[in-house]
This record gives sequence, C-alpha cells and structure tokens, in this order.
Amino acid sequence: MKVNHQPPAAIVLAAGLGQRLGGVPKAALRHPDGTSLLARSALALRAAGVSQISVVLGPYLDVLLPLVTACAVRPLIHTLPHPSLIDSQRLALTDHATHQPQTDALLLLSDLPGLTAAHLAPVLAAWQTRAERGDEGIHALMPVVNGQRGHPVLLSAQAVQAIVQQPAELGVRAWLAGHPQAVQTLALDDAAYVSDADTPEDAGRFGLKF
Repeated sequence: MKVNHQPPAAIVLAAGLGQRLGGVPKAALRHPDGTSLLARSALALRAAGVSQISVVLGPYLDVLLPLVTACAVRPLIHTLPHPSLIDSQRLALTDHATHQPQTDALLLLSDLPGLTAAHLAPVLAAWQTRAERGDEGIHALMPVVNGQRGHPVLLSAQAVQAIVQQPAELGVRAWLAGHPQAVQTLALDDAAYVSDADTPEDAGRFGLKF
C-alpha cells in the first residue's frame, strides 16, 4: 500500500444549524477585523500549503454561498434539510473518494476561531513525516490537547474509502474507534485546536459577531 507524499485536500465542515448560537451559521461569524471564520479557515489552509479546499454546506445558503464564492472554495451542498455531523462527513468523504481517490483528506470544523496556519503546520508536518517514513500502518492523525481530540483530522486515501464503505449511520468517529492501531495522535498544548464557537459566550470570548 503506497503512502501519499502529496498535500491533502481539505474539507471544511460548515453545515451546522448553529442552534446554541441562536440559529446563525457559525462559519459566517466575523472576527473584529471583519473576516469570517470561513475566510480565515481558507486563508490558514492556503498559507499552510493546502490549496484544494471544499466546504460542506447545509442551511443558510443565502449567507454562506457568497462567502464560499469570495473565498474561491468548492461548495458541497446537502439535500438534507437538517444534516447531522455524520451526514456532513459522509457527503464530504464520498465526494472526495469519487473525485480524488488517491489523495489524502484533511477534515476541519468551520468554527475554530483561533486556528491559524501556524497551528496547521505541525499537524501537516507530522503527516508528511509519516509519509517519509513510509508508515503504511497509520491512516489517521489528529491533535490532542490535554486528552481532548481536536482538529484538523487527517485521513489517508485508504481510510476515506473505508469510512464511506461503512453503514450510512456511521462516520469518522466510528471508524477511528474501530481501528485504534491505525490512528496517530499528536500531543499539543494550544487550545486553538479544541476551542470552538458553539455558544454566544464562546463567540463573545473571541470577539465574534454575526
């Protein structure tokens, strides 16, 4: 089994309902400088060397599609009215497996306000080190901060294929749990990998506004 040395393709998951935020799209929240979380994610990925970027969308298309166009990223749009996180993962990875079957995937949540290219760099470097070692046993990698799993999650092309072949109700977490020997964790100490903007209190802490 060949280990891929090329940069992964990124998929930003932005199809949440934002219910705990009062029903607003988290990817459209803006930093004090006016930049949306979606735009910041795209900028961080490109600065880290990841040029292929797709974004999974569900509700709030009227707000998010213009941001997607401005960021020059590729939209993947749900037909489900209220997609779950697993629905988003499966839509993204099925599309990835169909169109880029030899490319590794990077999954990123859209609501990590503090995540920058500097945070992505060590995760991508660890993935590249795996490739340079020719480590064919590792098919997933993720940062872990004080025991809490974070983002981005990197998946080999083989892992992507395996995940989409699971029953429809199973997503990334189920595959990771079933294949612990194939998962590499990267211990890091920056909360940016695990700090999301789920509530108005979270948004206020980061100075985010809609």
